[in-house]
Amino acid sequence: MTTVILAEKPDQARAYMDGLGIKYKGKANHGEGETFLDKRTIVVSAAGHLIELCEPEYYGDAYKNRDNMDILPLIPPRFEYVMRKEVKGLYSTIKKNVDQADRIIVATDKDDEGAAIAYNILRFTRALKFKKIVRAYPSALNKKAVVRQFKHLEPINQTWRNADSALARSRSDWLIGMNLSRLYTHSLKQIGINNNFAVGRAISTTLNLICHWYQEIIDFVEQPIFELKAGTVINGHKVVFSSPIKVTGRPDINAKAEYIKLLKQHGIVHKKMMGTVKVVESEIKEKQPPILMTKGDLYREMARTYGWSQSRSKKVMQLNYEQGYQTYPRTDSGLITQYMYDYLHDGFDEYLKAVGLAGRFERYEYPPEKLKRYLTTEDSAGAHMAIIPTEQLMTADSDVTDDQRLMYGVVVRKSLTLLLKPYKYVSNRLGVSVNDVPFSTQNSGLLDAGWKDILLPNKTKKKSKSKAGASDEQTFNFKEVLQIGQQLPMIMGNSVSKTKPLAPLKSIQIYDKGGLMEKAYKYVDDEKYAKILRESKGIGTSATRDQAMASLINKKYVTVDNKDVITVTPEGWLINWLLTGSKVNDPVLTAEWEEEYDLIGKGKAKANDLINDTAKLVFDEFERSRKTWDVEKIKAYYGSKNSAYSEKLSVGDCPSCGAPVIFSKDTRHSGKYDCYECTNKDCSFKVYSHFSNKNVSATEFAKVLNGSPTKKFTKIESRSGRTYDAKLTLKYDKGKDRYSLTIYKDSNRKY
Repeated sequence: MTTVILAEKPDQARAYMDGLGIKYKGKANHGEGETFLDKRTIVVSAAGHLIELCEPEYYGDAYKNRDNMDILPLIPPRFEYVMRKEVKGLYSTIKKNVDQADRIIVATDKDDEGAAIAYNILRFTRALKFKKIVRAYPSALNKKAVVRQFKHLEPINQTWRNADSALARSRSDWLIGMNLSRLYTHSLKQIGINNNFAVGRAISTTLNLICHWYQEIIDFVEQPIFELKAGTVINGHKVVFSSPIKVTGRPDINAKAEYIKLLKQHGIVHKKMMGTVKVVESEIKEKQPPILMTKGDLYREMARTYGWSQSRSKKVMQLNYEQGYQTYPRTDSGLITQYMYDYLHDGFDEYLKAVGLAGRFERYEYPPEKLKRYLTTEDSAGAHMAIIPTEQLMTADSDVTDDQRLMYGVVVRKSLTLLLKPYKYVSNRLGVSVNDVPFSTQNSGLLDAGWKDILLPNKTKKKSKSKAGASDEQTFNFKEVLQIGQQLPMIMGNSVSKTKPLAPLKSIQIYDKGGLMEKAYKYVDDEKYAKILRESKGIGTSATRDQAMASLINKKYVTVDNKDVITVTPEGWLINWLLTGSKVNDPVLTAEWEEEYDLIGKGKAKANDLINDTAKLVFDEFERSRKTWDVEKIKAYYGSKNSAYSEKLSVGDCPSCGAPVIFSKDTRHSGKYDCYECTNKDCSFKVYSHFSNKNVSATEFAKVLNGSPTKKFTKIESRSGRTYDAKLTLKYDKGKDRYSLTIYKDSNRKY
């Protein structure tokens, strides 16, 4: 008997072989040996999607011309697939071994895409109808987890339903992307706006949400806020109360007049008034740790503790997963199985030791009724379990990078909160009534930090402990000195402040739990659809959310600076404006389709119905675009956004033509060709931001544009390998008609 295991990628295949005791050489992508599964067990590997949807050109030579609008939209009667050229060798190995198999174990990733990868491969090999196929769900890649998952095989039915859902998604997205991207790229090219204008369900909806956010900032008008407060002295302590009497200005009202009117209505006409104590509470409270981490949570935690970008976190979490130190990264759930809890529980001291906390904490066990909120059953977990450390410890001898250790430390600390005492604090509350206006105040004080003690501090708030200590001293138990019905002298006070605009959006706010995509319902007026979005937790999954964000950056619809702040480019504003009134970038439509994908995955809906609806949508969009296209308005809108963008990002004036110079990020080569360039498309001014081993910041480059030298850079590397210190300035080469950075020579200094 022969059992063939299909892995999604070579690293995964090698982890399976390690766990099952199958020998292999180097970076092998397949291997064979005797295991508890079968005397002849073969592990083979894909490399992600080996088989992909064909490009439009496959359906006829006419589609090679991307400017030929007469033949669009393209709705294939049958979707055709093609094998990627670079993976034909892998496919041949898979087919050869699958043909010999008596049983196939699909062990690709646990999400819909993992299911689709396996389905397409086995469909091409014609194994779907003629082979026994079962499923193994990888939650981690350490040896114990590998053995365990292959001892708990499940039927394949659900995997094929998930694959059906993924195929419906990819075909629908293909119809929108291939047709509408060509439509808008061509139409804008015809009026002199050249760019590759990508349109897609996820990317366009995400961009729409971002533009909504920034439009609120643009439209913001500062308004006054009038609020009634009060103060008194209790046992030597100054106490400040708030009240519900509060008026925020609007264009259609006089906020101050409305506020004064409310004060008179409630009889608040004197500065000094007597109040009656209505509520006196002092309660000791406990707070359990939050649910464990999803992918978005880990992104946020790495940003909070170390200031990491999403791309840096994504790369390291995948590496820690592939090397067997952390569980599966692409997850939307913070729940774990009983087995996972048990190994965290039993290995508590070893995990502490692994992150340098040996002996610092004592293990605590929550009772079953409190623990159950963190647990899921193995059968219901599917692809969704929290990111926690595996049973394979990352020790001092482990061959890993510093970044891997930093993330592992964060994951271990967060996971062990589940095994530490609750956070305990005292909460004091006082309520006083003045002329039936309720005034309230409250404070709280730390009794036991519990699980919070193991968490790392914020990167930007290293002195938080001292601040916390100061607030604890101000904790005041009102029950010790006050009783209900007691009279208190109160001094009325008017608090006047101003409304503030939204802060600039950060990329982590897009895909994070509680982020913009999850809270898309806030941008939906229809209560019915807003409720659907709220209940379905917004747009997409954690995987599709950060993919959408990455696509927006790659398509140059947005930029993200080194502080993670998003800026929408003129091209981003333009394509979003052109889609006004379209269903493509409507959060409601995306939510409905996500719901449909879920139904397909459950076998309650057909993929073809959704694809047909998508085809109709594409036809409608072509017609909508034709009816609303206004060349002069488009040019004017794009021009205004271009001017605003250049002015906002400008580091100075171009020495050649006087137009704004902006920083241009090289996303294709990881920053190798970052540069400062002129926004005037007819001007060739461009200067790379790297000088030898040094990077010239926008602040320093602004100096050279203004005719001054930069600060002194130390240890600049010369071609000979020596280092030197120097200031930099701009040099113009008349022969080459080109500017570049060069060493600044001080005329007052002897060299």
